[in-house]
Amino acid sequence: MNPLLLQYLPEIEVKNLRDIDRQVAMQMLQWELQASAETEPHTLQLLAMASVMVSVALGKGQVCLPLTSCALPEWREFWSEHSLLASSQLAACRTVYVAEADPKTAVGEFRDYAQQPLVLHGNNLYLARYFFYERGVLTQIHQRLAQEPALKDTELTSTLTQLFGDPGAAGSGAASSEAVVDWQKVAAASACIRNFAVITGGPGTGKTTTVTRLLSALLSQNPQMSIALAAPTGKAAARMTESIRGAKLRAQQSGEKSLPFAEQIPDDSYTLHRLLGWSPRGFRYNANRHLPFDCVVVDEASMVDLPMMYHLFQALAADTRLILLGDRDQLASVEAGSVLADLCDAGVQHGPDSAFAQRLQQLTGFDLTAVTEGSVSPMQNAVASLRVSHRFTAESGIGQLAAAVNNSDIARADQVLRQFADVRFVAVNPLAEQPFWQQPQWQQPLVDGYRDYAEALRAFAADKAAANDVFSAFNRFQILVALRQGPYGVEQVNQRTERLLQAAGLIDTRASASGWYAGRPVMISRNDYDLGLYNGDIGIALPLTDEQGRQTLKVAFPDADGGVRYLLPSRLPAHETAFAMTVHKSQGSEFDHLCLLLPEQWQSVITRELIYTAITRAKKTFSLFGGTACWQQGLNTRVQRASGLREALWSQR
Repeated sequence: MNPLLLQYLPEIEVKNLRDIDRQVAMQMLQWELQASAETEPHTLQLLAMASVMVSVALGKGQVCLPLTSCALPEWREFWSEHSLLASSQLAACRTVYVAEADPKTAVGEFRDYAQQPLVLHGNNLYLARYFFYERGVLTQIHQRLAQEPALKDTELTSTLTQLFGDPGAAGSGAASSEAVVDWQKVAAASACIRNFAVITGGPGTGKTTTVTRLLSALLSQNPQMSIALAAPTGKAAARMTESIRGAKLRAQQSGEKSLPFAEQIPDDSYTLHRLLGWSPRGFRYNANRHLPFDCVVVDEASMVDLPMMYHLFQALAADTRLILLGDRDQLASVEAGSVLADLCDAGVQHGPDSAFAQRLQQLTGFDLTAVTEGSVSPMQNAVASLRVSHRFTAESGIGQLAAAVNNSDIARADQVLRQFADVRFVAVNPLAEQPFWQQPQWQQPLVDGYRDYAEALRAFAADKAAANDVFSAFNRFQILVALRQGPYGVEQVNQRTERLLQAAGLIDTRASASGWYAGRPVMISRNDYDLGLYNGDIGIALPLTDEQGRQTLKVAFPDADGGVRYLLPSRLPAHETAFAMTVHKSQGSEFDHLCLLLPEQWQSVITRELIYTAITRAKKTFSLFGGTACWQQGLNTRVQRASGLREALWSQR
């Protein structure tokens, strides 16, 4: 380590720091020494420690470092537990290198902090750039919450009744407190009368159906409205496209009048990077050049990190509607922030205030008194929760297990695993003579799970099946893991799965020395805009025969129009084998049958949000393999990402 850093961080355990953590501290020290040669050593110590800690926090997905938590045990891996430097002195530090922001005001200009790389806002310490992102998002939200689009309530009421039905049709025609609330209709009405809205709900609650009808209602008010659909990843965008097309097709089959202006609802989606026109020079659409749309809908919003949310807001005109869809209980974004959870105040169920509830009742015919609450935050009227799953019934173990996990109810989760046939738990025994990957209770489900896929590959090779049939078969089963490295990590699990399927005769990995073989599934891990391939896209290597009868292996990818395109393996951007994938990478996907593998020993990445996300990727059956202690500790561990966004939005409670 650089002697300068050693001088001012004598108690840091170097092995636990990333190179970037050290580099941040070095840059801060060098900046301070250049600015003033008379800075006291004690001040430099504080600066070095603050720089390291805020960088470590950012690496953990935190937007900021809460100084009140510096003395918690989780930080002791970075310094001696006897050191009081971080836990006490830093909390009282007010020095020239830290810009202290007024907690009562938002910050509009980044240049105010350009020469002060750290920002102290209340008890939260930020790298200045992330403070700027957070304040920018907060400012945009407050501006949009203060706006209310001009709508004709009478016409909107009629349109919503046409789209969702009339709750009073079976009785007197009046709103009834006994009517079963159609939360999709309530969410659509709520989003129609806001310029900024969040619709959140678990799997099967009908987020896409709701937004399709919502867009139809908005088009009924403004037929010229231009709409863009977007998602964080290519996979999520493709799923959104598929869902919107399905909703429009179902409406068409039930009658043209059931979905007015359906032809004007787009059924193709952008990735957020593509929507904003990303290039190495930055985003094409920004604060100076706004997107040419009247309404932007973003699906899988839980995956959107703070910097991307900031850039999205900056690219919107002041009167452009923004509708966010997502499951607030899913995993947060890979990068810093948990924006959707902050916007929804995840973990707390909120309802509209009385005035807004009264207007919703007039629009929908539903009495919302039971969920109405006092004035908590302006966000409470912008967030609509879909509360009924249409996929998982009371007889569904998957739905019951997801609910138990979401409540950290270990006893109920264990009961569900014993009681329902569509979920099961196979405990990994660390004392067994054979490692888990050699045990039949692990091997047999994998072979059975991929058997349909192998049959589809053989049918394709014999010209008896199409590439889409192969993709359909592949999506029936998936292995998910929590880790990237180690015996339970995605790399080794993929290698062992390949060997297992090879031994079972389902694939032939010996066909090519290059590592490519017929049936190899791959996941793209880096965007390639020229090829139209994006992080998370799945491709499958398939044998093709040309006009001369020569066989060539090409990688098939589904396209946006329901077809398939083929690329040579050598043309692909960075990718990895995808018999197994991490839970993070699975977001936005669904599989008929799913197997989650957890390690024997718990690791900090394994949280209830990760387990919940994995469970809710399954549609028919879910199998869990792992250590009992790891499973229970995971259910008791929540993702808690520090930021000032939630506090600023919900501080009135």
